Amino acid sequence: MKTGKVNVTSRRWQVTRTGARMALPFLATCHLLLATVFAADFQVSAGLDRNQISLNEQAVLSLTISGSSNDLPQPQLPGFADFQIYNAGRSQNFTWVNGKASASVTYNYVLTPLKEGKFQIPPIRVQFQGQASQTQALELDVVKGDASAVTPGSAHLEGETQPAQAAHNPPGVFITGTVDKSSVYVGEPVVFTFRLYNRVPILSQPAYQPPEMTGFWTEDLPPQRNYTTNVKGIPYNVTEVHTALFPSVPGKARVGSASLTVNLENFGTDPLGSQFFAQFFGQGEQKTLHTEPVSISVHALPDPKPADFKGAVGDYKLSAEVDKEKTSVGQPITLTLTVAGHGNIKSLPELPLPPLTNFRTFDANAATNIEKKDGQVQGSKVFKTVLIPTASGELTIPSVPFVYFNTSERAYRTVRSPSITVHVVPGAAGANTLTPLPASGGMNPSSGQTQAPGIKLLGEDIRYIRTPNEIRAEGEPLYRQKWFRVLHIFLLAVLALGGLVKLYFRLFMSNTALYRFRKAHERAVAAIQKTEEHLSKNDIKGAGGHLADTLQDFLAAKLGVDNRAFSLKDIVERLKSRGLVSHTGEKVRNIWETLDLYQFAPAQVRPEEVRAAMETVGHVMEEIEKEIMWAK
Repeated sequence: MKTGKVNVTSRRWQVTRTGARMALPFLATCHLLLATVFAADFQVSAGLDRNQISLNEQAVLSLTISGSSNDLPQPQLPGFADFQIYNAGRSQNFTWVNGKASASVTYNYVLTPLKEGKFQIPPIRVQFQGQASQTQALELDVVKGDASAVTPGSAHLEGETQPAQAAHNPPGVFITGTVDKSSVYVGEPVVFTFRLYNRVPILSQPAYQPPEMTGFWTEDLPPQRNYTTNVKGIPYNVTEVHTALFPSVPGKARVGSASLTVNLENFGTDPLGSQFFAQFFGQGEQKTLHTEPVSISVHALPDPKPADFKGAVGDYKLSAEVDKEKTSVGQPITLTLTVAGHGNIKSLPELPLPPLTNFRTFDANAATNIEKKDGQVQGSKVFKTVLIPTASGELTIPSVPFVYFNTSERAYRTVRSPSITVHVVPGAAGANTLTPLPASGGMNPSSGQTQAPGIKLLGEDIRYIRTPNEIRAEGEPLYRQKWFRVLHIFLLAVLALGGLVKLYFRLFMSNTALYRFRKAHERAVAAIQKTEEHLSKNDIKGAGGHLADTLQDFLAAKLGVDNRAFSLKDIVERLKSRGLVSHTGEKVRNIWETLDLYQFAPAQVRPEEVRAAMETVGHVMEEIEKEIMWAK
């Protein structure tokens, strides 16, 4: 953008009264100088939002007048023979720093070209109290081509007419929610785009409520984009946010309605008039906007599926490496398998190793690395396995296959890791030896018993209890006293009552596992709502821990486990053994790992992500509640 700016300033004089000696002509001269200085203390600048447009597009001319006075002039535009021009509103800014006030007003004008060619926007001259300032000339190139105006998507604005229905009264702000695909396969990414269009200033941070996305795994796609575009010939500022959606089940999926509450500046008040401060400190006008829901057709993955297919969808590569290629028998090595590419990285299944006859295997861990770039979710999942060779020689770790569904090719693809040869030498010879005690047998002089070889008697420290020949009782025995008998009868009655109570619970409430199973979902839903208490304190770690405990308590009750001392792998296996579909186990695995991230890396998590996790935990528990059956 080319900008012409002229600054007109003058030196300020400080007049100090010195008494009757000050001459009247000098005072008059100072008065004129001060009047000239304060009258000329303003600046003017102008600029275009772009230097080249097509014949059917528009350019926005912005003219800014700023200064220390709260009474700034209004501009008068010269004639524009080659353009149609109309007012597109204005905005103002006021600051007060260290007792000094400054203000600025920006006037926006939309220029619509009447023909092609290179044109010059003449200087704009502003006069104020006998002083004048003007901008530099600007150049605008108009070329052939169709207009690229953006048409608003489906949006509902409470208390305001839709843009498509009010071409002569365009809205000050509206929102849209769109998806880049309306028909996809299970696991194929869909990008949901939320856009905020505004041509009037927004006074405060808008309150955004994301849409309900049941049946999807979601990933934010930063960064947020900000740009300017034209809608039906009207310039708008646009804020754009993207979210990646991965459908988990086939059928008709639905992205719900998103809402946004904004406070808009009311331009009915003169920004530099007597009501300026009333407007400046006001609340503005509040509007609530809604997008229309969006439907997406989700297709099941085609049959027949390969035998080794575990549900991965996207485009991936597989690599393998070991930390050392030479070792000895019994010394561990680490095998690292890395699946990298585009897709839902968090839901990638584990990689089973083929049979290894000359190795003992121990699963170490799996790490997920996610990168969001160019509107896509990409990254890698790393699986580490500890291998201990049991034989020497040239041992081969065979190739590992990985099967996935390629969404761009609409076909199943198999990638294999390279086989790896490890040189294993025999282990170092050696055995644990015991040093025998000296074989010097002997007699125990005090007991007359023969000592075991190598044992030497050092002394005796046993003191035997010696009792007198006769023990006399003092008084009547306790068991013959009356109060003792009454106490026993009372205790027997209490025991009998306890037995009856225990019998009652055994008959009517003994099946605690069934009681936990039936009450698990109700208790978990109530516990999820308490996560907001942690979020109100900005305690991300506490919120993640509370959600993790809630999910684990629910799974323990549904699977009949007495405590939460189980691993994620055990949970997935138990769910599979209870007849749940495989994608349910993957959902449990992904939300489990997500909650671990919230607990151990809370600084990287926003409250909105925790609230999204709350919804995901609720959806996962609802699916398990519907699918899992009681088993004795």
